[in-house]
Amino acid sequence: MKLGEIYSVKFASKIKRLLRSPKLIIGELAGLAAFGAVGAVRESWHVFGGVWFAALTAVTAFSLAIVVLEQFRRLRTAWALNLTEANFNSAPFKMEFHRLATGAVPRQKIWSERRLGLAGSLVFHSGLLALILAGLCRALFATDAATDLLETETLAPQSDAWTSQFPGLAAAPFALDRQITLREVSATRYADGDLRSLSLRVAVDGAEKEIQVNEQVHVGNNRIFSAREFGPAAVVEWTQNGSSLRRAVLLSESGAGNYEGELAAAKNLRAYFRSHIDAEGNHAGATEVRVMNGNALLAAETLLPGATLALPDGGKITLQGLPFWARIHGSRDSALWLAYAGMILTMTGAAMMFCLIKLDFCVVITPLGEREKVFVALKPQRFAPLFQERFDTLVREQREIGVSAPRQKILGPEAQGHASLATAFQNAVICVFLLASLVFVSGCGRVSKTEAKQLVERYNQVVSEAYRRGDVRLIDPVVGPKEGKRLLGLIGVRSDLGITLDSELVSLEIVGVEQVKNLLQVRTKEHWRYRDLKIGSGEQVGQASQDFYEMTYCFTNANKVWLVDEIKFAAPPRVGRTNTPWIADRKDLHAVAMQEVAP
Repeated sequence: MKLGEIYSVKFASKIKRLLRSPKLIIGELAGLAAFGAVGAVRESWHVFGGVWFAALTAVTAFSLAIVVLEQFRRLRTAWALNLTEANFNSAPFKMEFHRLATGAVPRQKIWSERRLGLAGSLVFHSGLLALILAGLCRALFATDAATDLLETETLAPQSDAWTSQFPGLAAAPFALDRQITLREVSATRYADGDLRSLSLRVAVDGAEKEIQVNEQVHVGNNRIFSAREFGPAAVVEWTQNGSSLRRAVLLSESGAGNYEGELAAAKNLRAYFRSHIDAEGNHAGATEVRVMNGNALLAAETLLPGATLALPDGGKITLQGLPFWARIHGSRDSALWLAYAGMILTMTGAAMMFCLIKLDFCVVITPLGEREKVFVALKPQRFAPLFQERFDTLVREQREIGVSAPRQKILGPEAQGHASLATAFQNAVICVFLLASLVFVSGCGRVSKTEAKQLVERYNQVVSEAYRRGDVRLIDPVVGPKEGKRLLGLIGVRSDLGITLDSELVSLEIVGVEQVKNLLQVRTKEHWRYRDLKIGSGEQVGQASQDFYEMTYCFTNANKVWLVDEIKFAAPPRVGRTNTPWIADRKDLHAVAMQEVAP
C-alpha cells in the first residue's frame, strides 16, 4: 500500500472515531434539543433555516450514517448466524435435570423466535437519519413566508406580496403561482374566552376553499395554512396638520375575547384601540380609542364605523371599518415526504425494539440408559428479567411431556402473554412515576427573590400604564377581584376629575418573600415619582411628588398565574407633596378609602 493511501486510511479512521465519539454525539443531541427548544418558545420553524442548524444536521447525518452502516453489517452477521449449544453458555436462563428416558428425537433442538426484532435498531436509526436529512434539506432548500390579509383583500402571486420571508440558505423566496383572496374569517369561542374554532374561506382561481386551523391547502407545489393569528382590524384615517395617514391597525388578542392594538403617528402621538369579539365570532360593532401624547391622555372615546374622534390639537381620527384580519402562512419544502418517512421508520423501529424481542431456545437431551439428561436454555436479546416465567413454563413442560412435544405445546399460549404483560406493567409503572414526579415538582415550586421582583415589576408597569391611559381594563392580567375593585375606584375618580396619574418607579428593593402553597407575600422598599396630568392638554395639575414606601404585596395563584389580591403599607409612607388635586393628603386615604398606594 502506498504511503498516501496509508495516511488516507488513518485519516478516515480518525474521522470515523470522531463521528462515533460519545462526546460528539451528546453534543449533537444537545444542539438539536436547543434548536427545538428555541423553535418551540418562539413558536416558529424559522430558526431551522440558518447556517448553524444546517452545519449541525450535516455533522449529525454523518454520525448517523456511520451508525446505520455498522448496524446493517451487524444485522447481516446476526441474521446468518447458526446457533450451537455453545452459544447458550452465557444464557441468563439455563437448567439441567434428569428424567426417565422418552426416546425423544431429535436429541438437540435450537430455534429462534421474533428474529425480526434484530432489525429494530437499524430501522429506528434509519428513521432518525431520514429525519436529520430532511432537516438538512429544509435548512438548505425550504422556504417559509407569512403575511396578514384583511377580509376581501387579494394576495398577488409575487414574492414581495408576502410580508415576511424565511428562505433556506440556498432557497429562492416564497411565491405562489396564482393569486388568492381572503373572502371571510369565521371564529367561535368557548365560554371562558378561549378560541374554539377558526376557519378562513379563500378563493383560488375562482374556486373557494376553507382552511381550518393548522390545515393546509395545496396551491401548485406550495402549501398555505392558518395558525391562530386573527382578529379585528381598525381601518382608520388620522388627519394631523393637514396630512392624512390611512392605516389598518391589526388588533391582537389580549384575553376573554378582547383585542388590542396601537398606531404611532407623528412625534409622540399614539392611538390605542380595543374591540371585543363575542363567542359567536360576530364582527366588532365598535372600537374604543385612546390617544396619548407621550404620557398624557388627550382623548378617549368609543367609535362606530364612520365616526370621528376630534383631538384637542385640531387633528381627528376617523374609523372607516372593522373587518377581520388573518395571518396566512406559506411553505415550500420538497423534503417533507422524507420527514414523514423518517417519523414512520422511527416509530416502527422503536416498536420493533420493544415489542419484537428476539428469543433463542435450546433443548438438548443426552441419553443415560433408562434415564436422560435434559439441558434447557433461553437467551433473550434484551430485557431478560421479563422472560423468567416463559423459561419456567418451558422447563415445566419439558419435565412433563418431553422434547418431542409440538412446539405449540412447548411454548404454550399462556407463556406467550407473560412478556407483553410484564412490559405493559413496567411501562405503566414508569408512566405513573414520571407523572407523580411532575406533579410533585410543579406543586412544590418556590418563588425565588428574582421571580418575586419580576412579579412586582410587572404589576407596577401594567397598573402605571392603566393610570396614564385612564383605562382600568389594562389591569385584568395582573390583579384579582379584590385589588381590581380597588383600582377601578381609584382610576375612575381621576377620570371623573379629568386627570390621569403619570408615575415612574425609580427604584425597587425586595426585602422579603414568604410563600405558603398558593399564597405569596412580597415585602418591598420603593421610590416613586408622581405627577397628575390634565386630560386633553397634558398640563401638570398640582404638585409633583417623590414618595418612599415599604409595601406588602399579597399574591394568590389562580390557574398557575400569580395575581395581586391586596397591597398594604408595611410602614407609614413618606410622601413628597402636601396636597393633591382631589384629596387633601395622600396619607388620609387610609382612613377615607383604604389608602391609595403606588400604582
